[in-house]
Amino acid sequence: MARWNNAVASATELKKLREDALYREAAKAFRKNGYHGTALEDIAEGLGISKPTLYHYVKNKRDLLYQCHLAASEQAISTICHDTSLNGLERLRRTISNYVQSMIGENSYSVVILEEKSLTPVQLTRVIHERDKFEGALIEMVLKGQAEGVILPGEARFAVFNVLGAVNWVTKWYRPGGQWSVEEVGEGIAGFVCRALAAPGVGPIPGSRLFTPAI
Repeated sequence: MARWNNAVASATELKKLREDALYREAAKAFRKNGYHGTALEDIAEGLGISKPTLYHYVKNKRDLLYQCHLAASEQAISTICHDTSLNGLERLRRTISNYVQSMIGENSYSVVILEEKSLTPVQLTRVIHERDKFEGALIEMVLKGQAEGVILPGEARFAVFNVLGAVNWVTKWYRPGGQWSVEEVGEGIAGFVCRALAAPGVGPIPGSRLFTPAI
């Protein structure tokens, strides 16, 4: 259960902590029941609070979904590998691994990425703008890798859209507590994807026991 009653140093920190707890509990409920199958009462019950208390933080269920989308974008951006000493392919691999692990980890917001149709046009515009920041970072890595000769030539945006199309689907089939750990899945998918993008002659690419890319 997401934590609600926590002692922190200031009112600002307490508000942020409770917002995080609310968004995580909402994402968990949406994952379990779907957006339309989830009521605010379910989320309040999961947090151990009353429904009226939720309205101090969100206007309605759609607003809560919107806030979860923004939190998901922030989480995605936090997974970007910024080590510029690495080539573009390795930065991309590390970012994908981090991103996948964040999507299927305990504190994931990823389920909301499949519920965009429930947002208002204004909300969707903001969500797309935030998402573009993450996609732009991946495109930059692909372009860098192509310039370095470690990623196959081609349209970088097309490559990234295909990568994300495959990667985002992991939330549909991964089951926490199963035979595959979060780290194994993240490393395996990243290795699989980057092997497909790697230019001829690129050396070994790290993976996991689920998928170890050939040299």
